[in-house]
Amino acid sequence: MVSAGHVNVLDAYYLSITLLITIGYQLSFFAIAWTFKFDKVTDFAGGTNFFILALFTLLCGGINRGNDARNIVASILVMVWALRLSGFLLFRILKSGTDSRFDDKRNNFFKFLGFWVFQMFWVWTVSMPLTILNSPKIMSTGSTGFGTGRDIVGIIFFAIGFLFEVLADQVKYTFKKKNPKGFCNVNVWAVSRHPK
Repeated sequence: MVSAGHVNVLDAYYLSITLLITIGYQLSFFAIAWTFKFDKVTDFAGGTNFFILALFTLLCGGINRGNDARNIVASILVMVWALRLSGFLLFRILKSGTDSRFDDKRNNFFKFLGFWVFQMFWVWTVSMPLTILNSPKIMSTGSTGFGTGRDIVGIIFFAIGFLFEVLADQVKYTFKKKNPKGFCNVNVWAVSRHPK
């Protein structure tokens, strides 16, 4: 159904179609990873899934009205973040050769699948604000023009968070090269860390 340049796909908030895209995308990568006992694609699949959902919802939402700048900017920021994250994680796994998180799961179908199901839930849930923002239900309501104080604060927070993540990833990567078995708790990573 098409209305005012927006395409309804299964529901007016794109929740169903983005869930189906996420499940299909993740299961495709799971099939590769399981078949070849290959964990080099796991994080790449997660990061690029964010990119695909952002691009899909932006294009289906329609970007032909003047007040869609917010949707375009938000979608581009998510896509930039997703490409940086998935690119870095792919680079890291190609350098290290293996991901120890999967040592006890790689040969157990249901344990390994469990990781992918969690990743499906993670990607779909974290993508939900942008999915809804780009949906026909929200796009058809109209909005204030782009450039409000909230828009500026949002972009500033994005920039700070993006820079913080880049620095933290670099700190951990450098630390792990020098201390492969060590637990990184230094510099920026010390306040942003999660064990791995």
